Amino acid sequence: MTNLSVQVDVVLARADASVEALVSDLSDDERRRADGYRVSEARETFVLSRVLLRRELATRLGCLPREIAFDVRPSGKPDVRRANGARPDWRFSLSHTGPHIALAFALGADLGIDIERRDRAIDPLQIARRYFTPQEAATLEAAPDAERLRWFYAAWTRKEAIVKARGLTMAESLTTLSVELDPDHSEPAYQDAASVGVRAACRVVSLEPAGTDLILALAAIGNRALLPLLNIRSGTGIV
Repeated sequence: MTNLSVQVDVVLARADASVEALVSDLSDDERRRADGYRVSEARETFVLSRVLLRRELATRLGCLPREIAFDVRPSGKPDVRRANGARPDWRFSLSHTGPHIALAFALGADLGIDIERRDRAIDPLQIARRYFTPQEAATLEAAPDAERLRWFYAAWTRKEAIVKARGLTMAESLTTLSVELDPDHSEPAYQDAASVGVRAACRVVSLEPAGTDLILALAAIGNRALLPLLNIRSGTGIV
């Protein structure tokens, strides 16, 4: 890695039924949140995503998973609490769709990651006409019929990843942020509406892991090229 690029570790996992033994890695607050879930799949996904996050960070920070604490910015974006700045500045983002979980880690770069399943049955044009920019909706209408759902999810994940990296919300960005929809463009362009003023610049990449129905987008603040390293976890959490 050079100073012209940023390496991003991307971890994919899948929640399964064997998460109970992992609960001990959670904080007291996280265990209370897990106990509040009434749907077992949602609880398993929450537990695994938080445990994986803690274990991945612990490996990078040289500590135990339960020793990690988090601070939350005014925007709601979480950060690892650094012990008087002594720990490396690892930053992260997390996303899930159903039982599938995606985590991204990088040193010193704010990140956003989003993951979706391409096989979900939705009406992409109906959603785009309501929530996308006019430019995006028109582009989606012109997309090949057989590819339209894929184009929709490429757009959605890219928008979500940028919003997360910036620490903003989708509600304030859906109709003011336009992204390139073509999923075959792995480093898509984007444009902010003039009305929102200057927002942090990002680099964006799209990923479609082979052998899955998943589509991901990854964004990092800054202009350095992104070098994503994909790691699919085995055992507890296999995709």
